[in-house]
Order: sequence, then structure tokens, then C-alpha cells
Amino acid sequence: MNYEFPKAGKDLETIMEEIGSAEEMNLNFSSGNVFGSMCTRPLNIAKEVYTRFLESNLGNPGLYPGTVRLEKEVHEAIGSLIHAGDIESHSVGGGTEGNIMALWRAREKSGNKKVLLPKSAHFSFKKACSLLDMTEEYLPLTDRYQTDIGALEDKLDEETAAVVGIAGTTELGVIDPIEKMAEISGDIHFHVDAAFGGMVIPFMDEDMPSFDFQIQGVDTLIVDPHKMGMSPVPLGLFYSKSKDSISVDSPYLSGEKQKSLRGTRASASIPAFWATINLLGKEGYKDVIDECMENTSYLVSRMEEKGFELIIEPSMNIASFRCETPKNIVEDMKEKGWNISRTINPLGLRFVVMPHVSKQSIDEMVEVLDEIR
Repeated sequence: MNYEFPKAGKDLETIMEEIGSAEEMNLNFSSGNVFGSMCTRPLNIAKEVYTRFLESNLGNPGLYPGTVRLEKEVHEAIGSLIHAGDIESHSVGGGTEGNIMALWRAREKSGNKKVLLPKSAHFSFKKACSLLDMTEEYLPLTDRYQTDIGALEDKLDEETAAVVGIAGTTELGVIDPIEKMAEISGDIHFHVDAAFGGMVIPFMDEDMPSFDFQIQGVDTLIVDPHKMGMSPVPLGLFYSKSKDSISVDSPYLSGEKQKSLRGTRASASIPAFWATINLLGKEGYKDVIDECMENTSYLVSRMEEKGFELIIEPSMNIASFRCETPKNIVEDMKEKGWNISRTINPLGLRFVVMPHVSKQSIDEMVEVLDEIR
């Protein structure tokens, strides 16, 4: 039977009992049982600040000057990490929206519809191309699961609207050769999907490859603070060096123009993230990343003890292992109360070692996995 709109209001106790029942059905990050998500538990300060800004809607910014100020400071702070300088930026719902905006700008700027992107690209690009009536052409990967530069050179032509590189692939956490891809792309719009890596790479060792606006040919870039930035969802930050801005008039709102896809925007995650970055600072984030990488190494050693073969040495806190029947194992682990995920290219089991993952939870998970495989 479908749930019908209540004829009369229910008492508070009944409502909260039903809410509690629904909440108990969910896996939560605090349990340590979630290894398949790129999101994590926000800090307590982020939760508190979030509740103070529930009314904020930056689709109508004139009503919320305080939220606007914090948004500007968030964009400048993350911009300083990715060498953005004084360029256009927007708060978006996450990597999917940012990727759509990047291809939208590329199409409008060039008049072309062909998008070149690696086979490792996130599935959001399929949605973007469908929405924008663009055509994706996938580039093969090297044996290191990076974009094949030779294939990019072969497929690039005057009909290309955009080239996409990934800084932290969803399946393996691999960083494409962004600098070389930007050089080859030349005047063609080059977009970097750094939804995951954008809040990891800047806090790692200095020998990490460049991926951001330090590279001259990068035109647009997306970072998701609701992943390793530990912001409440949803929050993505979209940066654009292009001077060909796309906007629509919004005369009946306090802002004259809107440049993002959304009008109304739930905006409480912005001040919550502002509070997080000010509480932790660079040193605090580096400590978080260091611990995640230490735990990733620990996961690899425990999995190898059980005979699992690593697909590729982790570049960041994502580790994947070869497996012929990953879908079955993922389902079996789910029945045991554990969330892990799988890779498609190649087939394998995937683990994202987020801040809520501990060595203890790794030990417990590996033993359950070893029993059911």
C-alpha cells in the first residue's frame, strides 16, 4: 500500500519512533563497517554549524550576506590549495553537477559536441553528455590505469569540445597524467575531475603529480569537500578559468544572474565546511590524510595475508583487489552488515579507507571477508 499524506498530525512520540526505526535501518560511518563510500562522518562542529544555517538559500543571496561571506572564504581557501588564483567559482551539489557545468561551458564555447575522456571516468559524464546532447568517446587506459596519451593524440580533432582528466579515479584512486593531457589538448577545453583527489593530493607528499591550475592548460576543475573534506553533504566547488561565463537573468531574486544549474540551493554545508577547515587547518588535514594512508597500507597487508592480489599500488586512500566474482561477495558482505564495493575494470573488490575506518574495523572486516569468499 502506498504511503498517503496524513489526514491529521501525529503525536511527537509516534513520529520519533518511526524516525528511529528508519534510522536503525541505515548503515552509519560511526560503526566502522562502511568501506564502500567516498563520504565520511562530519566533525561535531560541522553538525552544529549546519543546524544554524538551515534557512540559507544562496539561490537568493541577498537575504544571506553572512552565508555569502563564508562561501567566498571557502572558495578562496580551497582555491589557494589548487592554485586557482582569482578565477570564477561556484558552490554546486557535487562532482556530477560540476562535470555537467564543465561540459556545458565547453559546448557553448566551441559549438562542438565530442568529449574525450578515459574509460576510468565517473558515470556522471554519461548523464552530462545525455543532458547536453554531446557524445562521449572513451580513451583506453595504460597498464597503470591512466589515460593513454597516444590514444588522446589520435582522437583529438577540430570537432572535440572537451577533454577530461581524472585526479583520483573512483575505482582505483589513480591520477591521470594531467600535465601532459593539458599540453596535448591545447586550446580545447580541458576539465579535471578532482572530486575525490582535490581534498587529498594537496595534503600529501610534495612528490605527488600536479593536477590543478598550476598547469596552464586546465580550464575547469571540480572538488568535493563532502568527500575527504569531511563536509556534510552535499557540497562541491566548481572552478573555471574560462572568461566565457554562462548565466541566466534572475530579476525577481536578490541576485541579478544565476550561473549554476540550480536555483534554490541548500547552503548549510558551506558554513559547516568553513568551520571544519578553520578547526583543522592544513596541519589537521594532513594528519587525517596521513592516518588514512597508514590504514590503507595496513588494509593492503591484511588482505595480502589472506591471499588477495592488489590491482595497483594505492596512490591515495583507495585499495582494490582482483576478484572474479565481486558482485556476489559484495552482496554476501552486505548480509553480514558490511559495506564494501567492487570495480568493473578490472573486476575486483574496492575499499575506500576514509577517516571513520580504523585498524580494528579493518581486522574485523577482513576476517568476515575471508570466511565468506
